[in-house]
Amino acid sequence: MLQSTLKYRKSFTDINKIFFINSQNEKITVFSPHSKILEEFKIIGIETASKTIEELISDLSLMLCEEYDGKLTKNESYTMKEFKETEFYKIRVVLLNHLKELAYYLYDFKIEEMPPTIRKFYKSKLDGEKLLSKEIIIE
Repeated sequence: MLQSTLKYRKSFTDINKIFFINSQNEKITVFSPHSKILEEFKIIGIETASKTIEELISDLSLMLCEEYDGKLTKNESYTMKEFKETEFYKIRVVLLNHLKELAYYLYDFKIEEMPPTIRKFYKSKLDGEKLLSKEIIIE
């Protein structure tokens, strides 16, 4: 296991700045039409028809973890900053954030009605002021 004494500061993603350019040379963002997002899911090999939002979030998160782990296994000095610049990362993060926004919309913006796995994304944002002031040491 790699040891790190770097301080980690929690930051928030500006979803208006997240995008990628797809194979048809179109800019895909978190707020792109749902039909375009579904096409992108098919391109990366995820079938959406029989899955819940939570399952899709889980699939995307697993893909990101496995890809980063694979890169880190090949090169121990590979950084998260390098990984965040890859097209693989950008595509999955746009899709992941689209699903989070979709879940928020489907539950009529009422956090208390959301399943716990989706609710945690929005509760931490509400407490964002507190999170930004904390520093966590990764060990």
